[in-house]
Amino acid sequence: MRLLIKILISLFLLALLPAPGDAQQQAPLVDFEAQMEAARKLMRTERRLVHATELDLTREESKPFWPVYMEYAAELRAVGDRKVNLIAEYGQNFTNISDEFADRALKEAFDIESDFLKIRKKYLKEFKRILPIAKVVRFYQIESKLDAVVDFQLASQIPLMEIDQ
Repeated sequence: MRLLIKILISLFLLALLPAPGDAQQQAPLVDFEAQMEAARKLMRTERRLVHATELDLTREESKPFWPVYMEYAAELRAVGDRKVNLIAEYGQNFTNISDEFADRALKEAFDIESDFLKIRKKYLKEFKRILPIAKVVRFYQIESKLDAVVDFQLASQIPLMEIDQ
């Protein structure tokens, strides 16, 4: 549990990143992307530490788990890249959002969420094959909690879209 608190603190640091739509205080996009990538790298490391600590894997479980986990994480990371790109594009266009961009961004956001779920479901079979079901449930609970913290931090930094009256 102490490790989870450390992760929450790290994610708090993520919240210190400039909001994508804050044009006056926004760092150049390159800086934003570099900061976002650094935060994502830290999260990947800390996720592995949380899973290692909270799953209490035996040696027999650990050996097949980590390679499958790394494949799972890589697939999620590819979808996460799309999410980061969408957020960055939103930040670039925040002051002048066209209906076309809004429609495309909404569709992409739904597609991203759908793809995250597809990957989680795809790997469920693999995790159930190598771990007891209680540990599989715990793994997905941990994933859900960590994702919720990240999503909360992102939501606190991304302003709502302006609407014309």
